[in-house]
Amino acid sequence: YDENGGKFYYFLLSFYALVLIPTTYWLWPKQEKRKTTLHPEDKSNFSPCREKYQLLNAGEPVRRFRLKAIKFVFVMAWIIFVVLAYRVSLIETEHKDYDPFAVLTVDREATVAEIKRAYRELSKKHHPDRGGDPEQFKQIAKAYKTLTNEEAKNNWKQYGNPDGPGVTHFGIALPKWLVDHKNSVFVLLTYAGIFMIVLPVIVCVWWQKSARFAGDHILIETAQLYYILLGRTPNMIVKRALMILASSMEFEKTRNPAIIERPSDNTELPKLIKDLPDVQEKTKERPFQFPYSLKARALLHSHLQRITNLSENLEKDRKYVVKRCPYLINEMVNIEAQLVAMAHAGRLSHPPRLDSIENTMKLSPMIVQALWNTKSPLLQLPHITENHLRYFESKKRTIKSIKQFATMNDEQRRSMLRSISDEQYDDIMSVLKIYPYITIKVKSEVFDDEDERLVTTGAVVTLTVKLTRENMSVLFNKEHHISNEQHQILVENQQQDDENDKEKGKEKEKSEPKQKGWSNKQSKKKPKEKASKQKKKPVPPSQNKNTSTASSSTVATTPTNTKDSLTKNAKGDSNQKDSSDDESSKHSDDSQSVVNNNRDGKTSDQNESDEEEQNEREVTTATTSAVRRSGSKNQARSTGATTSNNEEDTFLEKFQQQQRKREKLETKAKISHRVFCPFFPEIKQECWWLYVADRKHHTLISAPVYLCTLKDEEEVSYMTNQLAPCDSSYVG
Repeated sequence: YDENGGKFYYFLLSFYALVLIPTTYWLWPKQEKRKTTLHPEDKSNFSPCREKYQLLNAGEPVRRFRLKAIKFVFVMAWIIFVVLAYRVSLIETEHKDYDPFAVLTVDREATVAEIKRAYRELSKKHHPDRGGDPEQFKQIAKAYKTLTNEEAKNNWKQYGNPDGPGVTHFGIALPKWLVDHKNSVFVLLTYAGIFMIVLPVIVCVWWQKSARFAGDHILIETAQLYYILLGRTPNMIVKRALMILASSMEFEKTRNPAIIERPSDNTELPKLIKDLPDVQEKTKERPFQFPYSLKARALLHSHLQRITNLSENLEKDRKYVVKRCPYLINEMVNIEAQLVAMAHAGRLSHPPRLDSIENTMKLSPMIVQALWNTKSPLLQLPHITENHLRYFESKKRTIKSIKQFATMNDEQRRSMLRSISDEQYDDIMSVLKIYPYITIKVKSEVFDDEDERLVTTGAVVTLTVKLTRENMSVLFNKEHHISNEQHQILVENQQQDDENDKEKGKEKEKSEPKQKGWSNKQSKKKPKEKASKQKKKPVPPSQNKNTSTASSSTVATTPTNTKDSLTKNAKGDSNQKDSSDDESSKHSDDSQSVVNNNRDGKTSDQNESDEEEQNEREVTTATTSAVRRSGSKNQARSTGATTSNNEEDTFLEKFQQQQRKREKLETKAKISHRVFCPFFPEIKQECWWLYVADRKHHTLISAPVYLCTLKDEEEVSYMTNQLAPCDSSYVG
């Protein structure tokens, strides 16, 4: 231990710097970037936007004071560090090199006579018998012996000590009073209190709090309740999902100390419930009958009805309930996906249907936008009320979505909303510009296979979904109806195709032999059906770019922030594409059946020469096909040796690319685009659910991915073996 206490400052300075430097790096308030452009929600004159802006900036003075206080504390801490470093620099070094010449006050080149003369003078002066210092006299005698004795002098030159090699002492840079017997009891109690009481208590409290929560700070009891209620109702409507959401344990006082139960609730809640339809306050089902669940359900219904005349206490409770809902809804979706996975494993007989999962997803945009799913999505825009909706539907036009509203001409929009002021119209357009417009591209592959696009039964299919996010402003003045020129071109092309089909049909009728009467009935029906199926309506080119699917499986995105679900277009396009695939398969089946009927319906009086010519044609086609096959085999053998070495490298590169995409997606910050939601009490970022579903069988194929990082483009990969049905194979 340090005898003088000087070394303790070295230890204190080192430990202080070890704590201060990283703490300053992480906790020093970072300079906020100045916003060049304000969000439309911050500069809108819409009254809910003004109220939310004031609510978000109400704590700005306190926040600025907190930042100044943090900076002041760090400045004082660094001042203490500088003072402590200066104090350490003043500590003198106790260890000094032994110099006998300095003790005798002679030069290093002094002779033996000069050394003896200096010794006699100093011994007379410092001898103890003459009143001198004994310690000083010992040093003088030792220096004289060192310089006059050759052995002692050599030891001094070699080891720095005339007595030979010495012993090095090491100690702890702590003050000596810590091991003093007077303070032993105090030090022992301090150690025992820190390591045996304080630390275990801190760990115990932390564990008790953390053990109650799952991901996103969701109570484990809430997750268990969701398992029971969602597993009990595989077919669930939106209102049922809202009741399950309101029964979360986060809204119960004994589980959440942030919940406050007030005596005024006994008088205010019954009045509120009377003004709300379909609250189902008389239900006897547990836990929906409990007071906490009824209160949360009433507050959510009032939020969706956009009721603004709530009392101050109920308004505080409503804001807290609404803020917690997005995390709870995400947990509900995850649990429903787990129930579907349990059903695939044979552990559950009635899993949630696809409609139930999508109804749960609808809760998120409903609560964020404070709007029922049955209401018009145009009510998300500022200054648009129920009275304005009648202008969106007329004999000339029918506008039911925000996308249709964005594709209109500016003159038509302004004339349609002529009842509002120019300032309000500017607010609407500034909000409409930032709305998301999502396009989806899907690519299906089977890695480590000869034909990566061929999906067979049981094959592990990798779906790569590329999402591209743009602002709705790209659709301004771009109506989705086909222009007159494009319409004329499509009509002309269709007429030419019809004429070509008619000519081919006439040539075929001339070349084909006559059939019996009983087979003519069937053969006459088939060309008509085929011609009717080949006639398709002209499809706008903009409708075929959102998604691509295989068989009856569809890739869908569900927004969690806007009620105007852009996936309606994606779902519509996917269904349209599925129908075209089905039609093409029907055409091939029909053509095959026609050929079979013709073969079976040959007349008995047909000439043998015709049969011989047909047989010769079949032989020649068979020989040519055999030659082509042999040539292709030889070519495959020659190229197979060169490509076999590259197949493994290609597969490895693709696998590494998939891994990099997953790691990049996991490490990204959950920041995308700010949502316009004036009725939501916090700033909300855009989030999307991405999943693969089988709409024909109403089942979920892949677990939904909660995508919170979509800024411009994002790629998500799925690996599943449930795309191909058990009794067929198809090309995706």
